[in-house]
Amino acid sequence: MKPRSRARGWRSPICRGWRLAFTALLLLAAGCVILTGCGRARESDRSGDWLRVEIETSPSTLDPRYATDVISSRIGELIYDSLVKADSRGGFAGDLAQSIERPTPTLWVFHLARRCRFSNGKLLTARDVKYTYDSAMNPASASLKRGSLAALARVDAPDAFTVSFTTNGPFAAALELATLGVVPAGTPANGPRGLPPPGSGPFKLARFERDEEVVLERNSWWAGQASAMRGIVFKVMPDAIVRALELMKGLGDFAENNVPAQMLGDLQGRRALRVVRYAGVGYQYLIFNFRDPRLRDIRVRRAIAMAIDRQAIVNSLLARTARVASGMLAPENWAYEPEVATYSYDPAAAARLLDEAGLRAPAGEGPGTRFTLVYKTTGDEERRSLAQVFQAMLAKVGIRLDVRTNEWATFYSDIQHGDFDVASLAWVGINDPHHYYTVFDSKMLPPHGSNRGYYSNAKMDELLERAEVEMDRDARRRIYGAVQKLAAADLPYVSLWWQDNVTIMNRRVRGFAPYPNGSWRSFAMISLDGTGEVDR
Repeated sequence: MKPRSRARGWRSPICRGWRLAFTALLLLAAGCVILTGCGRARESDRSGDWLRVEIETSPSTLDPRYATDVISSRIGELIYDSLVKADSRGGFAGDLAQSIERPTPTLWVFHLARRCRFSNGKLLTARDVKYTYDSAMNPASASLKRGSLAALARVDAPDAFTVSFTTNGPFAAALELATLGVVPAGTPANGPRGLPPPGSGPFKLARFERDEEVVLERNSWWAGQASAMRGIVFKVMPDAIVRALELMKGLGDFAENNVPAQMLGDLQGRRALRVVRYAGVGYQYLIFNFRDPRLRDIRVRRAIAMAIDRQAIVNSLLARTARVASGMLAPENWAYEPEVATYSYDPAAAARLLDEAGLRAPAGEGPGTRFTLVYKTTGDEERRSLAQVFQAMLAKVGIRLDVRTNEWATFYSDIQHGDFDVASLAWVGINDPHHYYTVFDSKMLPPHGSNRGYYSNAKMDELLERAEVEMDRDARRRIYGAVQKLAAADLPYVSLWWQDNVTIMNRRVRGFAPYPNGSWRSFAMISLDGTGEVDR
């Protein structure tokens, strides 16, 4: 069945309440920004040759061996080079590697460029690459990347500019393994809270004040062509409305996917700003904790899927800046399978499924509360609003959501440790369908993988592990088609939507090239024209 649109827009009591709260917050935030500035002004904020980027939270770490959240990964990509990087077409292109060979099904050989240097001037060699991988794969390092590197048997450096990967068997997604940022040999594995090591990317870390800002300066040793821009100031602004207002007032230059969708119309009308929107591959989903016996029941998971009006949320809360998703892979992906089970909004059918599962509503008028689930989220205004919408929709079928909000670091730690019943998160930057293995295979439980809901299905394991060693692309597509059908039927995730990439830039920003996965790599090549325009 295809989802039926039941959207009522702002006529919905939920959406109407959100709009009133939004307006009040807008007025409050506007007074804060316009009258007081809401924070300390920095020299880098006022300088015309710095790019000022609004981000919602601090990176958890900038060491590429530990970075798993979006902000950490995107900033880290500007500091560290890797053997290959994802390209704008969903494939891979050489980064440190000038050429790549595959002499045997289990051997990949990377020939390095000979001119790459770390920001401390040290020449980057194969020894640094080998050390980076060995340290991430060492159990003592407690790196969350270790599970995703499990297919690697060893990494060798036969000479100063050659690196070889030997996999445990034929491994179709081997180039995914080559995307780890490289650090200098001997860099201690200090864990996610340690000081980040030097990198060889276009920028180097100048300052990191948690919950305040991250400042990157140009890496003078970078071998690529760069603009005259001095650097980037990533300003941490937890409030989405304040982020939008800073852009309006010329205090920020750039924001992506973190400004309220309901403000886009106003932002598009500002002569100093440019709003660019394009189809994205970011995947928003609802995750279940399978250690809860109620959520292990497929009838309960399907009931929850049918109780959520995803099209109404996309139309109203997201202002149509997303597409209702049928699975993890967006239609642009080469392995996308369109013929999967979908769940139309049908609260009456959801209630019947809950009855069948033995979770009956108490006697009396109204749906009553059948049971309570703990829903974890962050304090971001849009995240809280989404939680309230889920809360209202699930209440109609008798499921009470106990919504608990925390700052990002605590929320992310809870997710990593399975301390939740349900939560909504997003995956960004999915290129190869191998990602299904890291999140749904029963061997990929934290801390070694990202199966954070503790999902286990022997059939899913069999399909995923067969796809890992299948080298023929057409055969892989068929296997991943079966994986997508099983995921849609079994519901380890409820697929919500594929988020469009929405970028708001001051018109002084020139040359930004968007990537489907939302990467900021083109910051290395942009230029800044003047000190920035302000709307009066």
